[in-house]
Amino acid sequence: MSEEQVIIKNTYLKFISPLSDLQDKRNEQNWVQGFFAITNKRILLIPEKNGKPAENETISITMQEISDVDQKITLWKKILGTAKILPIHHMKGNQEVLSLISTSQDQALLYKKILILLIVNGIQVEFVCPFSQGGKILLDKQPARGTLQLQENTLTLVSEWLGKKQNEIIELDKIDDFDTTITKNDHSSILLKYQKNKILISTLINSDYRTITLLDKYLKTIKGISDDIEEIQLSEQQYMLLQMMYTSDISGEMAIEMLGVPEQELEKIVRQLVQLEILKVSGNDEFELTEKGTKYIVEFMKKNLGG
Repeated sequence: MSEEQVIIKNTYLKFISPLSDLQDKRNEQNWVQGFFAITNKRILLIPEKNGKPAENETISITMQEISDVDQKITLWKKILGTAKILPIHHMKGNQEVLSLISTSQDQALLYKKILILLIVNGIQVEFVCPFSQGGKILLDKQPARGTLQLQENTLTLVSEWLGKKQNEIIELDKIDDFDTTITKNDHSSILLKYQKNKILISTLINSDYRTITLLDKYLKTIKGISDDIEEIQLSEQQYMLLQMMYTSDISGEMAIEMLGVPEQELEKIVRQLVQLEILKVSGNDEFELTEKGTKYIVEFMKKNLGG
């Protein structure tokens, strides 16, 4: 049995554990000032008493008990300022419960990454590598069973064939795109697309709901992809303009003609998109998609056009 190692020492913050009702305003009185720690095996939440950790009141949550980290939730109030609430869903007996940690944005991001690495690393998965090569699906390629080893910047799939270990090492910053299929209470999958020897290949990983959900979150976190972008509400004309700008170079005259609006209306549409940080000024009376805008239109097209 491996020795327990401390990864994050007692850090002073606020927490609620467990939380019964997300919308109950009385939760505001339930915050506990205390200490937070992470080992390679569990999370520790320790209330403060007289300026010291009350060790006899420690709440311990093992990595096996954690079902999700930073799942999107709606709280009883909107959190303002620099504070970040990190939700942790976990089992308590036979029931799934929720604990909340209140800390800084940077610390919450660090804790999220560490927890996902600890939970996912070493999980048994089924994978097909490569699943496709040069855009062509390899139909004769058989799935292999092995171990997923997740480190900060690399993902390694380890399998054994005829007594020999085989490793597929994927550098996470080299992943061009990934598609995730999440099915609750069933097998889920993630398809990673990346360059290898100057050829675009993909690797398909099948595993349980928790593993794929957390792997998807980790990739989005390190790549700066936010699910919140889907909440932006755009008009049909705004979306049409973005789609035209994404697929081709267009002039203002072309946009006016294709959208069927007067020049003043086009200027209003563009101003609104600049305020949303979806467009930016790139020259004299020229505009281009921001990184946020590109991510939005790509995700919107995938979702609505099956791209």
